[in-house]
Amino acid sequence: MIDVCRRELKYLVSLRDIASLKKRLSVVMEKDSHNGADGYLVRSLYFDSLYDTDFEEKVDGYDNRKKIRLRVYDFDSQTAKLELKEKEGSSQRKRSLLLNREEAEHLIKGEYEFLLSREEEIAHWLYTYMTMKCYRPKCIVEYDRFAYCEVVNDIRVTFDANLRATESCGKSQQ
Repeated sequence: MIDVCRRELKYLVSLRDIASLKKRLSVVMEKDSHNGADGYLVRSLYFDSLYDTDFEEKVDGYDNRKKIRLRVYDFDSQTAKLELKEKEGSSQRKRSLLLNREEAEHLIKGEYEFLLSREEEIAHWLYTYMTMKCYRPKCIVEYDRFAYCEVVNDIRVTFDANLRATESCGKSQQ
């Protein structure tokens, strides 16, 4: 399990300002090793309750809230991260389980039982919580990211663009 605690600050920045900021940051920070020439893909499948409780809490501006998502950075990846992200004010805690492709496919189908065979305590908590609250895949959010890192102070600056989303979650339309 990966457990990360940090503060996140988010800003809306114009395309013109992004170009200028990237130029300035490249002088003082390292480019993320995953960037490639144009950055990298971020694709998340969000899970929520029958009544979209997590989404509604975000829209309503609750300071303390959570979200559960399955995240990949490459369509052909053989692994995915199941993440529980909890927010308290400007502080964030993200606990992640690395899943193989088969486990990820079970999650997408709403089959969570495999989590009970995992040894990580968070896997058992996620199974219980997602089952009791009737969590299901709700929407896919995808965007392109370009990131900079400063190892000494553990700082990341990311630029996210080309946001796309769907609520179909791979289900066939009737």
